[in-house]
Formats: sequence, structure tokens, C-alpha cells
Amino acid sequence: MKINPNSNCFYSALGRPHLEPSGYGYYKWVDSLNREQEPNDILKKIKKAEETIEEALWKAVQDFDRQKELETYQQVETLLVSLSGLSPEMERERDRVLAYCLLRIDDTLIRLGAMDNDAALERTREALETAERSEDQTQIARCALAYGTRLLNAERLPEAEEQFSRVILMAEEHPDNEDIQQVLGWAFLVRAHILLGKSLYDQAIHVLKEAIAVLAPIKNYAGLARANKLMAQTYTSLGDKPSADECRARAKEYHEKAKQERR
Repeated sequence: MKINPNSNCFYSALGRPHLEPSGYGYYKWVDSLNREQEPNDILKKIKKAEETIEEALWKAVQDFDRQKELETYQQVETLLVSLSGLSPEMERERDRVLAYCLLRIDDTLIRLGAMDNDAALERTREALETAERSEDQTQIARCALAYGTRLLNAERLPEAEEQFSRVILMAEEHPDNEDIQQVLGWAFLVRAHILLGKSLYDQAIHVLKEAIAVLAPIKNYAGLARANKLMAQTYTSLGDKPSADECRARAKEYHEKAKQERR
């Protein structure tokens, strides 16, 4: 069964934006960035690029202007790729943000209806390779989850399982890293979605409870909303309307919290 990432917050796992809303003023920073030349200014470019990605992500959750969102990410990608003469440390930082940007481009293209799975595989593979060059564990985990999901959609199950197992191992190695724990929670959501599609309802409920146990302590409301939505679907399939209604109500509550608090 193919994974549908088109719920509003499916790729919350790929980032934890925390900026205040500021609208689509994303193009104003380009001219000023291009005027900056010193090493510290290059770092500022990278940081501003990351902030722009985060703003675009949550602005699109509010207004659903996916085309504008995509254009923003593509402009950020162009800027990041154009940076040259970087020190090894600065190059790793650039690649960390570039990997994030490539994931956002992939997700937005899927939301816009670009359903070519071969292209999606290539995009997420490139994002993972970029994350690996950055050596940033959080980005590697995010990209491994995304690539694993695309492999799953291509029915390349052993390779997909390898990526999901990689996420689980990383979470075990970094129990205090909330970002990686968040990716683990969303990996459980992907597994639950598969089980639900196979009508393995009891197993789906068990995995969803595991996801909630991971996501609740870190207050990842987007993930909790998704978990409860899937739980409601599972209980509906089991004919348990009261439990389904309860989960549906919680999903709505968490979805609103996710939009308000950007978590």
C-alpha cells in the first residue's frame, strides 16, 4: 500500500520549525544575501536560508499555497548550491540545510501531484546523500525516513526496511535528541499506515500506541494528530464508533495545536 504524505503535517517529522508567522517575504533576503562575502556572512546566508524554509513550511500549512512554497524552496536550493569556496565545516553546514531543502521540495512536489515515484526516489536519495555529507544525525534520520517511504511505495521492501531500521537504531543511540525521537515516532506512523492498509488492525493499534508514547513527551502535536487520525480509522474499521469518535476529536485538537504552536 502506498503511503500518502498529503495530510497537512505528514512531513512535520522532517523539521521542527519554530518561527513566528511573517508572510511570504521570502524573496527580499536574496539581494542582501548576495552582498555578503565574509565567512561569517556566508554562515548568515545559510542560517537565513534555513529560516526561510521553516517559514515557508508553516505558511503553507496555513494557506495551502503549495506553488509559492515550492518556488521558495527552489530559490533557496539555488542559493545554497551557488555557495563556493567553503571551508569543510561550512560545507557540512550548507549540506545540512540543503538536505532539508531537498526534502521539502520532494514533499511539495508530491502534494502538487507529481506522482513519478522514480523521480521521488532520486530526490530523496540525493537528500540522504547530502545529509550524510553533512554528518548531521538529525538530517540523516529525516532523510532515511523519507527515502525509506519512497522505497516502500516502489515496493522495494528490503531496502525500505533497511532505512526504517536505521532510524530505529539512531533513535536508540540518541535517546535525548528530540528531533531524532520525533523521526522515530513518524516512522511508527508509516508502519501503522501499512498495517492498517493490510487490515491488521490490532497490530496497527499497537504500533500507533508506540508512536504516541514517543511523540507525546516531546509535544509533537502534528504527529499526535496523525496518530489519532489513524487510530480513528482503525477503530472505525473494527466497528468501535465511540473509540473512533474519541480519537477523531483528539486528532482535531492536536491539529489545531500543531498550527498554533508549530510543533
